[in-house]
Amino acid sequence: MKKILVLGAGFVAEPLVEFLKRRTENDITIASYLLSEAEELAKNFDSVKYLQLDVSNQALVQDALVGFDLVVSLVPAPFHPTIAKAAIQAKVNMITASYESEEMKSLAKDIKEAGITVLNEIGLDPGIDHLSAMKIIDQAHDKGEKVSSFVSWCGGLPAPDSNNNPLGYKFSWAPRGVLMALLNEAKYLNNNNPITISSDQLMSWTKPLSITGLELEGYPNRESISYKGVYGIEEAKTILRGTLRYQGFSEIIQAAHKLGLLSLNAIDVSEQSWSDFLVTINEGASIESLQESISQDALAALEWLDCFSDKAITVKATPMDVFCELLVEKLQYLDNESDMVILQHKFVIEKESGEEYFISSTLRAEGDASGYSAMSKTVAYPAAIASQLMLDCSYTRKGLQLPVTKDIYEPILAQLCKEGIRCEEKIFAQNEVSNDVFLSELI
Repeated sequence: MKKILVLGAGFVAEPLVEFLKRRTENDITIASYLLSEAEELAKNFDSVKYLQLDVSNQALVQDALVGFDLVVSLVPAPFHPTIAKAAIQAKVNMITASYESEEMKSLAKDIKEAGITVLNEIGLDPGIDHLSAMKIIDQAHDKGEKVSSFVSWCGGLPAPDSNNNPLGYKFSWAPRGVLMALLNEAKYLNNNNPITISSDQLMSWTKPLSITGLELEGYPNRESISYKGVYGIEEAKTILRGTLRYQGFSEIIQAAHKLGLLSLNAIDVSEQSWSDFLVTINEGASIESLQESISQDALAALEWLDCFSDKAITVKATPMDVFCELLVEKLQYLDNESDMVILQHKFVIEKESGEEYFISSTLRAEGDASGYSAMSKTVAYPAAIASQLMLDCSYTRKGLQLPVTKDIYEPILAQLCKEGIRCEEKIFAQNEVSNDVFLSELI
């Protein structure tokens, strides 16, 4: 028997448990801070145990890990270093779908000395993006070719049939994390020039994109240049990783930012209407002047959200938190609606002769309104497949790891294809498309 402890009972946990339960020798326990959540999820499967666990307490996690072969952490990323410290002491392998934090990196020596594996960034983004990118990068390098440009876009969106609001977006979880990401500056590399986009200009940078017949837009993620090292493409002159949204999203969010709705400044307000709240946080400016300060399209969208209405706000500590409460109410997926995930890489490859060619790798996955969402599947299945590889001793690298090597990306990509999650690759010769046209979003 292989004993697996799954930390977290959120929407990603169910498809992960479902995949691992396909193997009869897997003995799974689900742990959650709320025992009722773990119990509710466990009821969906035969012979899955559950327990209550506070993952912020290293000693409790360490005790809980005794006798387990693997811990899969699906809790928020800030808890991962504490769990990793417990895994080090208990000498239990660990997997997460979250970005590898600086605090996690500081544990690399201890992880290696404990003789365990801690594998991070094995979900969708990060995760499938790494797997599909490294496959193409390694193939190019094996032929003596260079990756001169790498541009990658990824986003979770409503499926076209469920895209029925002005923002072109819906939330499967708390929106604060999405909005917080928009307050960061972004850095990328364009033709060997490091570019920094300030947070207040991020939504203005947004470029139009057409992917799988959908009219989208993209903006850069916080940091792209370090992927020279992560992906082993030191030769690359252009590197950008960004986020996808439907067109129009950035204009609306920019307007919300201008109106102070993304502010993290503490406020002391009583229950009041949304229109009065906007006047309050804009230091008494008239509602008419606020409406005139933004575009007509953004105004229509924010009116649809009730931002200029007599509707009462939910009193919170900051304007962003007040806004988040409204977004949760207005931008939920209904029972008959489904989500969609789109991931696209673009590569400019230089042959030994100096001639260039171009590769695109595109994933489009839609959720099942009566089953798993696209986001839950594309995050959970890579983590579950990696877990099974580790349990089977098919992946044996020790220490702090990322899924960027052939021994992990090949088997996971192969299994994802069997799950209907596939990246479609297209190759274009230099005489079919120019560099500028292929990477038009950077021009």
